[in-house]
Amino acid sequence: MFNWKKGGDAPDKADEKPTKGVVVPQPEKAAKFFQHAAAMAKSGNFEYALNLFASAIKLDPGNMAFHQSMFEAAKSFMQGDGKPATSKEIKSVDDGVGGNFSKLAAAEFIWMRDLNNLPAILKVIEFTGKLSLFELGQWFAPMALNLVRVQQNKKNSKSLWLQAKELFTSIDAWNEAFACSEEAVRMDPSDSKLVTELKQLTAARAIQKGGYANTVNQEGGFRANIKDAEKQRALQEQDSIAAGGDTDLRNLERAKTDWETNPALPEHVQKYATLLRRVGTAESESKAYEVYLDGFQRLGEYRFRMAAGDIRIAQSRRKLRAAETAAASDAGNETVKQEVSKIRSQCLELEGNEYADRMTKYPTDRTLKVEVGRIWFELGRFEDAMPCFQAAKDEAKCRLNAAHMLGKCFAAEGWHVEAIGEFREALQVLDATGADRELDIRYDLMNSLIEQARADKSAGPAKEAAEICSAILRKNIGYKDIRDKRKLIDSVIKDLGG
Repeated sequence: MFNWKKGGDAPDKADEKPTKGVVVPQPEKAAKFFQHAAAMAKSGNFEYALNLFASAIKLDPGNMAFHQSMFEAAKSFMQGDGKPATSKEIKSVDDGVGGNFSKLAAAEFIWMRDLNNLPAILKVIEFTGKLSLFELGQWFAPMALNLVRVQQNKKNSKSLWLQAKELFTSIDAWNEAFACSEEAVRMDPSDSKLVTELKQLTAARAIQKGGYANTVNQEGGFRANIKDAEKQRALQEQDSIAAGGDTDLRNLERAKTDWETNPALPEHVQKYATLLRRVGTAESESKAYEVYLDGFQRLGEYRFRMAAGDIRIAQSRRKLRAAETAAASDAGNETVKQEVSKIRSQCLELEGNEYADRMTKYPTDRTLKVEVGRIWFELGRFEDAMPCFQAAKDEAKCRLNAAHMLGKCFAAEGWHVEAIGEFREALQVLDATGADRELDIRYDLMNSLIEQARADKSAGPAKEAAEICSAILRKNIGYKDIRDKRKLIDSVIKDLGG
C-alpha cells in the first residue's frame, strides 16, 4: 500500500488491517510501522514517514509517542513546502475497517499534511472524544484553539466558537472550552444560556486546576486541596470578572509569571497585556505594548498587532486632547495653535497608517476602508482617500457615507461634475437612518453646482443651487453660512444672465 522503500525491513502488509469485528489496539504491529516511520523521518523522507505514522496510529491510537513523533515530522514536512494529502492517500489510511481508529488516523493524517487545516484538527478532536482518548485530545487542544483564533481573526463567527467549545468540552479540555465560551459571550452577551455555560466552565476549569478530579480517591483527597488556601484564592481571583486593589496586583503578578514561563501561549499574552493596561500608568501601558508586539512576532496572531496599534493610537489621542486643552486656555497664541495642528496631523497619520495596515489584512472590511478614507481626507490626501471610498460603496451599509465623502474628495480636487454625481447618488440611497446627513449632502451639492455653473458659464446649475439653498433656508435658517450662500447664488445667476 505504501510502496515500501529499500533500506530496511518493512512491516508485513497483512499487518495493516485490523482484525474484523470489534476493533482493538494492536501495539506490536503498530510498533513495526512506527519504527520504520522514525527511520524514514530521520532520513528526511517526511512524506513517506507521515504515511507510516498514520498506519501506526490506526493500530494503536493511544500511544502518545506516535502522535508526538508524527507532529515533529509534519513540521519538517511543512517547512519543506509539503503538499496536502490527496484523496487516494487519505483512503489508504481510512480503509473502512478500523472504525473510529481509522477515522482518527485519517483526520490526523490530513492535518499533519496541512498544519493550517482547521476542519481536520477539529475532526481529530472529535474522534479523540469518541475514543475517550482524553490525554491525546488535550494535547491537540491548544493547537486547535490557535487555529480557531487564526480563523476568527479573518472572520469572527459565534458558531465556530461554539463548535470548538463543544469539542473541547468532550475531551475535558476546560481551558480551551472556557476560552471559546468567553469569546462567544463577548460576541453575544445577551445569550443567557451561554453565560450560564461559561460559569459552569469556570467551575470545571477551577476543578481541573485544583486537581480535585485527581485526588478524590487518594488519601486526604478533597481536604488536602482545601488546605492549600493560597492556591484556591488564586483560582478564584483569576476567574473573577470584577477585581480590584490587592487582587489586581496578585493577578498581574501571576499573569506576568505565566507569560515569562510560556510567552508563546496566546492566553498568557492576552491576559498579561490586558492586566497591564488596567494598571493605567504610562509605564504599564508601554509594557503592554511590548507584550502585544512580542506576541504578534512570536505567534503571528494579528489581533496582538492590532492591540499594540490601539495602544499607540490611544496615547496619541491623549496627547492631542492635552494640547487642545492647553490651547483653549491661551486662545490668542498662534504658536500654540500651530503646535496643536501639528500634533493633530501626527495623530491622524498614525491612525491612518494603522488602519491602512488593517485594511490590507482584511480587504473585505468596507468599514475599515471608510475610516481610512476619512483620515486621508482630513489630512488633505484626497487622491489616497478616493479609492477607499470607491471600494466601500460596494457594501450597502457604507454606500451613503462613502458616496458623500467621495463627492467631497472630487469637489476638493475641483472635479465638480464627478462630485455632483456622487452627491446625487448619496441622496438617492438616503433613508431614515441617515436623515441627519441630508442637509450636509445638499449643502455640498449646492456648492458644487455653483462652481460648475461658473466653470460652464451656465445659469442652469446655479438655478438648481438656488432651489437647494431655498430648501435649506426654509428648514434651518441658521445652518452654516446658508444666508451668505443665498446672496452668492443670486450674484452668480445675475452675472450669467439667468
